[in-house]
Amino acid sequence: MNKVVIFVGLFLIFFPGTIEAQHFIGLDKKQTRILARKSGFYEDIMTVSKKFNYLKFVNSPGTKTLIVFFSDEDLATHTRTVCDYSEYDFILKEYDEKYHKISDNSWEYEHGDQVFQVNLEEKEWYFVVRLKKKL
Repeated sequence: MNKVVIFVGLFLIFFPGTIEAQHFIGLDKKQTRILARKSGFYEDIMTVSKKFNYLKFVNSPGTKTLIVFFSDEDLATHTRTVCDYSEYDFILKEYDEKYHKISDNSWEYEHGDQVFQVNLEEKEWYFVVRLKKKL
């Protein structure tokens, strides 16, 4: 078998793309779990807070933690992804290519008939990406 085909196949298995490329807003919990798994994440049930209605996912390398928040009707309303800085350049490049940049660390995009905003906030040891419907 061609070495290039093997490499590309392995790359797609282990690096399926960033989670933000998948649109979770409006999905129910079952759909969210399916999409997260398809995106290379597994559900983390070790930390559960009764105060918030959310699902938490982690990627295999442990460099991204995705938290999907839900309404009282169990539909996803917004997401927060906490990332290791090893993901920083890749994510910035992807956002700059896929979304409309509105400031240094903010982008927006349309999905259906709605506009969504992506904000990246740099912290000392990690960075946070928040995705929500634009008001």
